[in-house]
Amino acid sequence: MECAAHPDHEATGTCASCKRTLCSACTTYDVDGKTYCEACGRNVEQNSHSIGSALLASVAVGYLATLALGVALFGPKPFVGGLAAIAGIALGRLLQVVVRPPSVTRRQPLAP
Repeated sequence: MECAAHPDHEATGTCASCKRTLCSACTTYDVDGKTYCEACGRNVEQNSHSIGSALLASVAVGYLATLALGVALFGPKPFVGGLAAIAGIALGRLLQVVVRPPSVTRRQPLAP
């Protein structure tokens, strides 16, 4: 097989997303152990960053909501902040397990 972008080079694999044949120079991303081309890998990387940002925002909202609930129930006591922090950390770990962002690694580009 020949590379879709470099017909004079032997293909070493295919993109897991678009299924184009890739030579070693075109294989630029590894996502969860699968090979991706530049365009598809960049798209997955951007989606991964968006998921990470949404997880962080969810943890922050969970912390603030727990803090507000704790103050409403117990008043401004010193332990309320600690409870809210524990709840925020637990929420973050739970979301990380349920909504796991893909592991994206960019390879060093090789000359074709």
